[in-house]
Amino acid sequence: MKRYILTTLFALVLFAGSAFATGHIPQNDGKSEAEMYIKRVAQIKSDEIDYAYISSSMFRQMFKMLGADGELNAIPLQLTSIRSMRQFTATGPEGYKLLSQVMDIFLQEEESVMGMKLMALNREGGTMTAIYGDSGNTLVINDEGDELTVVFIAGLPYDSFKTLGENGMEIGF
Repeated sequence: MKRYILTTLFALVLFAGSAFATGHIPQNDGKSEAEMYIKRVAQIKSDEIDYAYISSSMFRQMFKMLGADGELNAIPLQLTSIRSMRQFTATGPEGYKLLSQVMDIFLQEEESVMGMKLMALNREGGTMTAIYGDSGNTLVINDEGDELTVVFIAGLPYDSFKTLGENGMEIGF
């Protein structure tokens, strides 16, 4: 499952190239409650939590460096709305404990949390994957019992996330 999430994130980075390289990124000044919460999670300081943040301007910079301006013209329009991606991965027991405590609200399998609805839930072989989404964001949580990965994509509605998977991007569901 972790491989699918990482494949999806990498594919988003690759396929979003020309949309971000053109500079056309719709901006939304209003952030959802979930987005603000995830920003606070990013403030946790721990050597056992790997944190990655990619902003829309970082996407543009990466693709300018790769020269992707003209190479990826068949970009799904839904990717142009991505404002940022944040990924947290617990790499040790203390990091797992800290991250699972702050993400516990989403790990309770509630139908709705901070305006985001539980869209998919899978329990298999000691691993739990939950996907929450709304009209503006997608949150993917993968808990393997000793490793916890959280990915929050601001600006990518769940419907677009799902459509990407249906169009060949391997998401794991």
